[in-house]
Parts: sequence; C-alpha cells; structure tokens
Amino acid sequence: MPVETVIAAYDRATHADEVKTFAAEGTLTGQGLTGTFRIVRDGTNEREDDVLGPRHETSMRVGDRLYVRNANGNVRELRGYLRRRALTEEIIDSGAFVKHPELTRFAGWADFNAMKAWRLEVKAPGGEPETLWIDPSSGLPLRMEYLDGDGPSFIEYADWRDVKGRKIAFRNTLTDGDRRFDTVQQTSSVRVDEPVDASNFAPFVPRTLAGDRIHVVPLIERGSHVGVNVRIANKDWFFLLDTGAQSILLDTAVLKAAGIAGQGAMEVRGAARSGGLTVATLPHLEIDGASMDDVVVSSLDIARNLGGGLKLDGILGYPFFASAVVEMDFAKHQMRFGPPGSFVPQGTQVGLDVDRELAEATLRVNGRLDAPFIVDTGNSGEMLLYRPFLEAHPGIVPFSASSSWNYGIGGANATYHTSLDTLRLGGYDLFHRNVDVVLAKDGAFADRVDAGNVGLGVLRNFVTTFDIGNAAMYVAPSASFDDGRRRTARN
Repeated sequence: MPVETVIAAYDRATHADEVKTFAAEGTLTGQGLTGTFRIVRDGTNEREDDVLGPRHETSMRVGDRLYVRNANGNVRELRGYLRRRALTEEIIDSGAFVKHPELTRFAGWADFNAMKAWRLEVKAPGGEPETLWIDPSSGLPLRMEYLDGDGPSFIEYADWRDVKGRKIAFRNTLTDGDRRFDTVQQTSSVRVDEPVDASNFAPFVPRTLAGDRIHVVPLIERGSHVGVNVRIANKDWFFLLDTGAQSILLDTAVLKAAGIAGQGAMEVRGAARSGGLTVATLPHLEIDGASMDDVVVSSLDIARNLGGGLKLDGILGYPFFASAVVEMDFAKHQMRFGPPGSFVPQGTQVGLDVDRELAEATLRVNGRLDAPFIVDTGNSGEMLLYRPFLEAHPGIVPFSASSSWNYGIGGANATYHTSLDTLRLGGYDLFHRNVDVVLAKDGAFADRVDAGNVGLGVLRNFVTTFDIGNAAMYVAPSASFDDGRRRTARN
C-alpha cells in the first residue's frame, strides 16, 4: 500500500496536525488501582501527570528536552532509549509525520478485531520506530505498537469523538497482551486551541536522601550477593543492593510489620512474567540514620517468587540509588553513601542511560562491537547475555552444552555456560569473562533493548560509584583487581 495513501486517509480522519494546543483530563483504571490523568500540550512543550493508586508520575517535554519525575520524586532527563521513543511519539501525537512521509514506511497488513488493518511504521530522526495500526475504512488509528523490554506493547484507541472538527480518542488502553494488567485511560474533557498556562512547564525539583553526612556501612555478603541492613518499623532487615531493579521491593512480611496493606494486582517482569505485585506508601526507612520518607514501594512474597535460593527481606533499587551517590568497595566490604554531591567519586566516568530506571551502559565486547548492558549489582555472576542479542549477533560467544539455571523474581530460566573474549569497561579490558546465556523468550532476561547484564563478578574488580542522579558511574581498580588475561576460557 503506498505510504501516501495511508497518510492521506489518516490526515483526513484526524486533522491531528492542525491542533495548536491541547489539554485533556480523565480517569485511569487497571491492575486493581484507580486514579486520574492530565495532559497539556502547547507547541513543543508537553506535560502529563498520571496518578494510579499510590503511584504517580509526571513527564514533561520543554523544547527538545524531556524529563520524568517518578513516584518517589526522583527526576531524570531522558537521554537514551525512552528519549528516542518519545521523539517518535511526539511526531505521532502532533500529527507532524503527515507532512514528512520520508519518516514512514508501510509495514504490511495485520488482523485486528476481525478486520484487516494497515500498519504504518513511523520513525523520527534519531528516534525509535513505532507502528500505527490504521482502519482502512475510516483512516482512524486502532492502536500504536512499540517495543517494551521483552516484546511489543500497545496503546489501543476507541471512543472517537469530534472536538472542534478534530477526532479525539476518549478511551485509550495500554496493554502488553496480558489483559489482566491493562490500564484504561478514559477522557472526561478535552480543550483544543485554548491558552495553556506556562507554569505547567516549571522545572522539576528532585527529592534526595535525607542526611547531613557521608555514611559508611558494611557490605553484607549473602549467597554471593551483597546488601545492607535497612531499618523499617524499628527493626533491621536485609535488603539486596540492586541497580538492576526499578523499584524498592519489600517482602510481604516487612510490609505487614510496618502495619501497611498493599494495593493493586500488578505484573512482575522478572525471570518470567507473573502477577502478585502490590504497591504501598511506606512512611519511613533508614540506612545508618539516612532516611527516605513517604516511599512508594512494591511488595511481593519474595521467597515464593524467587523459587528458592537467596533469603532476603527486600531490594533497594533505582529510587535509593537515584536519591544518593553510592560507592561500593567490594574488596573492603563497605559501602559509602550520602546525598548527591556529598563526595567526589573516584575513577573513570562511565555514562549511563537511566531512562528506564535502570543503570544501562554501552560497553565494547570482543574489541569490535558496542552494545548496551544493564549494570546489575543484583546479579551475583559475571555476565548474562540475552537470547535476542545472540540471535542478532551469532558467534559472539561459542555454544556450550554446559547448562544451568538463572534465578530471579518469578522463578528461573535455563542457561548455558560460555565465555566472552574481552569486555571493555571504563577504559579497562577484562578478558575471558564467564557468561551465562539466558534462553528465555520473555521476561526481564529476554529484553530486546539490552544485550545482557554485567554483574558482581565483573564489578568486584573495581571500586564502583553510582551517581544515578547525574546518569553516571565511576570505576577505579580495587585492591583485588584482576583483568583475567591469565584465565582459561570457560566452555
């Protein structure tokens, strides 16, 4: 189907490119939670506030800069994968792509609710591709498709209404295909081409760790993992330190001890996709006297979901690391931390992509290929490689018949043992890295954005400092540094 035909039908149906300012509000429902949303758009400035139960997130675009403030007040400027997605979403939302057919391609036909739909792929300059599914009979979009971790997710459009001669979808459903976890956005009011208050686009002010000094605490080793004691409800609990986790996760027993009930029934993407996740607001937690108040946390029966193995009470993920600067000296078994800017990190700076509330770094493998990896202090091994990356780059590591299991939230995945010739991290070449190739086709360890993750087995060579608020980490050789050049390759 000629692209021009598809674009012309879409333009006639929506007139989206004629909208100068836009404001909408309504309700959010899904995953056992309810809430509200609000969107305002004025030219290249846009803001969206979403509240769903205790969770609340605000995203904002000011000119060509994009920011997100999460439920715990952590603010990040999008510079990586989500920025690239947002660039494409902006030209779709504004309708600008109809004037630039060179940014589109016809991606074939698809079945949608007993009809044949056009699929039009749109990709902004420097953006990620996203695909509109369009009804040939009306020209209206049926859904927008985009890559979300281990597979596609969709925004499905319905309840089209006329607003000043423009067609607006008053009902949008966000889904990854598992209808148990859909979220529905139902619009109650829309204003088009009316003045927008500039105060909507005031800069965000981030929340940080409450403390007036630099803290030094022991790194507690447990089952080849590292963690710290976290004080909640006047009791100390063991929490895993995990830069590969997007939230602060509490075992249900910890939440109960704090006298708080979790809300909702949300999806977990761990070793497998599963349910059972709830959300709550924790009044207070402390680490060596440094505190975080009114923390939005997730809760799960961790022991049951890990499928055996490590015993822990919780996980300190992105909200903790984004609120502080955190130095981990594995050779000395200690962690130093404080509010952002409280000390100067040592070592070589490595830029991070924190768009997805993960620490992701582009590293060089085998001296020739740059690839994005999650820097994952929650992984006790050296490296994981994900199946989608290996299928896209066959021969990066040799196949091996030596198999094992990789455990995570939701259960375990089959893996096979192999080795990578070289990995460059912060200017340091590390040789003969032990690798487990994860064979999963879905879940967090089948991510299609990253190549895999780099775990404690690599990071223990360094004093590693995370300055997540500034999208950076620093590495300096530790007292136990070993580049591995004398190792025998694993097979």
